[in-house]
Amino acid sequence: MLSTQRFMKTWMVGFLALVSASIWATSSAASSSAVWGYHPPAESADFCELDAPYSEMPFTAPVDNSSCGAPPTPCTGAVCSASEACMGTRALYEDQIACNTKEECCLAGSVDPDGVVDVLPYLARPLSADPAIDNSTTVDDSPGIAHAIKCAMLQPTTRHTVAFPAGRYVLRSPLRPEHNDLTLEGPELPPDAAPGDPGTATLVTLPCHPEYLPGAIQVDKVALDGSGKWVSDNVSGVWIRNFQIVLTEGPRVKANSGIQMNNCADCLVENIIMRYVPRSAQPPKCKPSNLDGITFALGSGGAIRNVIVDGVPKGGIYLASVTGHHVTRHIDVENCEIKNINGPVGAGGIKIIASEVAVRNCEVHHNWVSSGSTSGGYGLWIAAQIPGATYPSAYPSNVVVQDSYFHHNGNSGVAMASPVENYRPENIELERVKFAYNGSYGVHIQAGTGVELRDVWSWGNGSYGMYLTSRATLAPSALRVGTVYMQDPIVFDNGLTASQDLPGILLQASNITIDGGDFERCEQSRGKQTRSIQQRCWQSGPAGGEVLFHPVNNVISGVDTHGTNAPEVLACNL
Repeated sequence: MLSTQRFMKTWMVGFLALVSASIWATSSAASSSAVWGYHPPAESADFCELDAPYSEMPFTAPVDNSSCGAPPTPCTGAVCSASEACMGTRALYEDQIACNTKEECCLAGSVDPDGVVDVLPYLARPLSADPAIDNSTTVDDSPGIAHAIKCAMLQPTTRHTVAFPAGRYVLRSPLRPEHNDLTLEGPELPPDAAPGDPGTATLVTLPCHPEYLPGAIQVDKVALDGSGKWVSDNVSGVWIRNFQIVLTEGPRVKANSGIQMNNCADCLVENIIMRYVPRSAQPPKCKPSNLDGITFALGSGGAIRNVIVDGVPKGGIYLASVTGHHVTRHIDVENCEIKNINGPVGAGGIKIIASEVAVRNCEVHHNWVSSGSTSGGYGLWIAAQIPGATYPSAYPSNVVVQDSYFHHNGNSGVAMASPVENYRPENIELERVKFAYNGSYGVHIQAGTGVELRDVWSWGNGSYGMYLTSRATLAPSALRVGTVYMQDPIVFDNGLTASQDLPGILLQASNITIDGGDFERCEQSRGKQTRSIQQRCWQSGPAGGEVLFHPVNNVISGVDTHGTNAPEVLACNL
């Protein structure tokens, strides 16, 4: 039935969860054999078996006709007025602790022989895993944890560590570990830990001011410069490990995150399960529109490894730095699962506008924008960003995505785009990546150059398997799709929601090379992918100023087709 030019190979993605041994771990957390990240099953030589029994359909975002009431009133409870550090200012709890030496700052019995500080003695209450503590209006564990951090930084060790015993911690404002070589660490956390597992450390955010300080952990160290202006200050070596995080509220005006790392070099977020769980029932369109999950921004670098982000409104993982403006630091995103990201704005799995990024072994699925916007709900969003008042335009470059699976997202599996005339994603490589059952396209390239797709699969999507188009309402001379190279794409059974016959790949761009690949219609009654590859002319430019373009320098060779037609010659229909 199929060409044997290339048998399907089992992806050797065998990796182990990187977890820290901890004397605080209990049997309930340590007994799991689950591992983090994406682990595809072995595949047979017949990729059509992936579609059996031919009943799967692209993900369709549910219709929500409910109305949204006013957002929750901030600053509820006595603890919210007890300290300036809870009021959305730059004040730190630890600055209010009047001590300067470890003898003064460290409580008796809280420091072990290795200099590790146990946070428990610094809390103003007994610790438990009882979720009823979330209803208290008098509990805030943030000040006590800040005291433990201050003690840890006074220890004569190379790395300063604060250990969190298993239990539930209430944070009215985020922890702000803005120190070099500092670790905040809970007991060992397996990826299948149940919400609030009593053998794990759970950080519950009940923010006094969700518009300013909504999340669990925020690194945003600032200092006054000579003119009295607050400027960002560098922090390095902050490690956040082994926590469950419950987000309950967030900003609707100015973006922030559950874990926000700004200007943080060689930093690590590892073994984290983050869930958005509002205090009362809240449909996706009523969620805080500007709350992301885990963000590395303003030149941050390091690793985000072994994480699950579930139900956050805006973006699961957000990587944002401005090329040529911030320090360029490498970011590794490994072994992650991003799911159920749904809110009124953006609502994407992984968003990248930074440079020097590698994404590996990740599964991203069931993400959708609740407002019905066409600019959200992607599995992977690699895009330039409109310049703001403070920073020039940001655009992603040198991004590698490998051994990952993007499926059942409301829009496209991956989109590369730019709203800026003179910037576009550059040097983007996708290798051994799969896109399936997304509501729109599997791969959508609207802007980008130096793009390589090697061994990329796309099947069961609502429209084209891959769509490359230089169409835009920007100036006709705007930078759009430049050079793109595809090696051995596998594209089959797409167009599942289309009303007319479609190609697996539609090209409205130039300088595209397709080297090999298989194009299949596995089931004649399924989907509308009856063609393999089609080229079309396109118009680009603002309304009234469109210019007609013809594809040039496109090379297609070595393609095998089964149940679809051969690659078509240029048809200049619009």
